[in-house]
Amino acid sequence: AAFGAQEGMSAPICEAGGHGMLFPAGGEWELSLPGWLRGLLYGVALVYFFAGTAIVADSFMASIEQITGRRHRRVVDKGTGAIRTQRVWNETVATLSLMALGSSAPEIFLSVIDIVKNRFHFADLGCSTIVGSAAFNLFVIVAVCLMVIPAGEGREIKHLPAFYVTAFFSMIAYLWMAFILRVQSPDLVEVWEALATFLFFPLLIYVSYRVDIGVSSNSCLSRIFNQVKVEDVANDSESAYFQYGCQEVQAPVGAVEIDISVFRRPVKSERLGKASCQYHTEHMNAVPGFDYSPIEGTLQFEDGEDEQIIKVPLIDKKQRCTPSSFLLVLEDADGDTGFCPDDDGGSDAAIVSIRLQPCGPKPYLVQHLVEVLVGADNVRRICMEWKEQVVSAMYCNGSAEEHAEASCFDKIMHLLFLPWKLPTAVLMPPVCAGEGKVSFCFSLVGIAFVTACVSDLAELFGCVFDVPDIITASTFVALGTSMPDLFASISAAREDPTADASIVNVTGSNAVNVFLGLGLPWTIAAVFWSATGRTAEWESMYPEMAAKITGAGFVVESQNIGYSVGVFCFMCVLAFLLLHMRRKLVHAELGGPRASKVASAIALVGLWSGWVILLSVQTLRWGVKGAGGAESTWGTALGLSVCVAITLVAILICKLDGNAQSQRNPELNTVAEPDPLDTTNPTGIGWADIDIAERAVREPVDADGPTEFVISEILPAVEVGHSAHDIPKENDKETEVHRTESPPWKQLYSL
Repeated sequence: AAFGAQEGMSAPICEAGGHGMLFPAGGEWELSLPGWLRGLLYGVALVYFFAGTAIVADSFMASIEQITGRRHRRVVDKGTGAIRTQRVWNETVATLSLMALGSSAPEIFLSVIDIVKNRFHFADLGCSTIVGSAAFNLFVIVAVCLMVIPAGEGREIKHLPAFYVTAFFSMIAYLWMAFILRVQSPDLVEVWEALATFLFFPLLIYVSYRVDIGVSSNSCLSRIFNQVKVEDVANDSESAYFQYGCQEVQAPVGAVEIDISVFRRPVKSERLGKASCQYHTEHMNAVPGFDYSPIEGTLQFEDGEDEQIIKVPLIDKKQRCTPSSFLLVLEDADGDTGFCPDDDGGSDAAIVSIRLQPCGPKPYLVQHLVEVLVGADNVRRICMEWKEQVVSAMYCNGSAEEHAEASCFDKIMHLLFLPWKLPTAVLMPPVCAGEGKVSFCFSLVGIAFVTACVSDLAELFGCVFDVPDIITASTFVALGTSMPDLFASISAAREDPTADASIVNVTGSNAVNVFLGLGLPWTIAAVFWSATGRTAEWESMYPEMAAKITGAGFVVESQNIGYSVGVFCFMCVLAFLLLHMRRKLVHAELGGPRASKVASAIALVGLWSGWVILLSVQTLRWGVKGAGGAESTWGTALGLSVCVAITLVAILICKLDGNAQSQRNPELNTVAEPDPLDTTNPTGIGWADIDIAERAVREPVDADGPTEFVISEILPAVEVGHSAHDIPKENDKETEVHRTESPPWKQLYSL
């Protein structure tokens, strides 16, 4: 009860007279149950509502993907009339704004609801969930992703500037939070401080966007992140391009199918090998299912083959009131063939626009206006997909066929979560409605409702067991709201060839959590108290602050939350140090040799466990008024020292594992023939070979020893600007490594 109520406020939520926004809902009957039984029921209900949050968040993310995935066509050169099809949203801006909002929506809504529910007074639940979720994301999720990489494989961060930006802002976010709570204005958040916290969010997006598109070499950002603009250039390993005959095709009126030719045009005088690419249709203003039939598939080109045809089915309509178009997109090229940087789609894709002309009798004015503003086919499509959405929710795995083949366990789990799936399918419009915007708004309302329930249940759970909200939120609630991120990161770590989706998204999400999840509710509360002024309730709750300031303000009793943030920042430094050393020693942030992989994962989980233990002891013992003091200082120092020792041991194991890699792989002394179809690694050199080269440069070289033989064989004539085809074969030994040359490992990284 001591943790559940403050002077001048209502009774604790779990006692008579206490209430939340929606719970408790059982009245006197619920209060009459034994405390242990109520706590158990609240815990089970909390887990069930976590599942509901994940299901509603899936619909939210689908709408965001629909919004950010839209393309538009515009003229990029008025002189030549060149047209480029580009995404409406820049990928970096979309990731750090809408996508981050989608993945962090439960934590952000929980923080906002916590402020509003407590009548604009500070409460630990929302703020502690933000910090707890960040700790779980950085330590536990990265540790799990590190372990799920298949044996013998490694994942490196490809876009280092993006990682540097998001890691820098994630550290600044929590350091800024500690600064304003403990140094600038202790226990008080002023309006300018709250606004500055919120405005860090657009600053993060702007800096990330500038780094993503490339900044000029004399700018401040370039000097900080060593990033300059890089134009689309051809990849030297690509001997041909996938191209269409033209960038726009007009379909004949009444046609039910149109043939689109895909050519493979050589850019070098070499024989064309095997290659493949994926293709799919994307709608612009044409309606799939009513103007054309959507298709997707794979084009397989054999040796010497230079043309294939994609048959695109069209739907013959008796009347089409307005012109419409859709896209046929080639992506994910594999083999020795890529995409021409000068064509529509750039070096990442090849795009052709297919235009459909009006046909049939001329429409009446009203009919034409309705078609332009609403679109009868769009309305029909929305109704059809809404019906399919509801039917799919009723079957296990989405269809009657899959339901019949599902296991008993799958069917039980389907029935268990059907009370969430079916209402979500019925109440949430399909993502095609309003290009995802309608579903986006409905999903926001759904997440707000479920999060309000989670807030009440978390308070009830902590109140019944006399657990402070800061501990409940930092562990149980943070873990539950981060489960969708955990599963998404595991999938990305296994499927993506880099570590960007697993690590960079974590650092970006942690920064957005503070800037939005705390900046928004703190700004609301600070402005509210600044405009309202003192009240009798405010003075009775904060007598010490009332004696210090004139007027009223948003008071944040920061003893425990400041301690939590400070310890978390220290743990962040250790985690980033470990990831940095893994990149240097085993050349992979994720995966790598087994011993270093296990040691790193144990160290990261140990950092999270240490943070939870220190926070719990601080809150329950040291943070109590009249207690702590020297005991708190020495206990914290001891805990942090143990975490430092765990991190250093993990780094040492990574060092030993990296050094032993070349010794237990003698077959690396011979060079495999480079694979001409391998565009991702044209030299055929893996991360273990890089370790050999780097060690050979740092250590003394015996002219007659095997080390110089390894270097001269693995890195023959590898210089900046050489292509994969310029590298000598195994029997060419015309280049020796001299100590005065640029180190081979630097040359390799440049290549």
